[in-house]
Amino acid sequence: MNVEMHRADPRLRRLTFAVLGIGLIAAVLSISMFHRWLDRAVQGMPAAQMFADLRHTIGLAMAGCALCLLLLAGYAARLGRRVIEERRWPLRTARVVRDTLVRSGTDALIFGRSLNIAAIVLVALAIGCSVLSWHLFGAA
Repeated sequence: MNVEMHRADPRLRRLTFAVLGIGLIAAVLSISMFHRWLDRAVQGMPAAQMFADLRHTIGLAMAGCALCLLLLAGYAARLGRRVIEERRWPLRTARVVRDTLVRSGTDALIFGRSLNIAAIVLVALAIGCSVLSWHLFGAA
């Protein structure tokens, strides 16, 4: 049995950890600032107006989630197609964060089809988010 490893890229690993750290800090600060803004915004506001504004905001967030899910589904479908064509995972030109055992032949084909199934599931979730967003905008 031939065991082939796809070696990690240390620069990609450092960049990934830096981006994740910055993203985590930005998310915590954004949530904190949103919470403060929401506390100030709803003071003295009638309850009906507050609920209408919240429905509109959540509807906007759901529309954004649907868009993100569609983009991720497109990426997964494209990657799945490339894996099936090349019959290798990770792809030869890919940079990886950690050393990865190469899957080839039937194993890669199964992985590529799994990516295609994941893309279908992501599209279904995006449709669900879109329907929820539409419902929230219509009820406002």
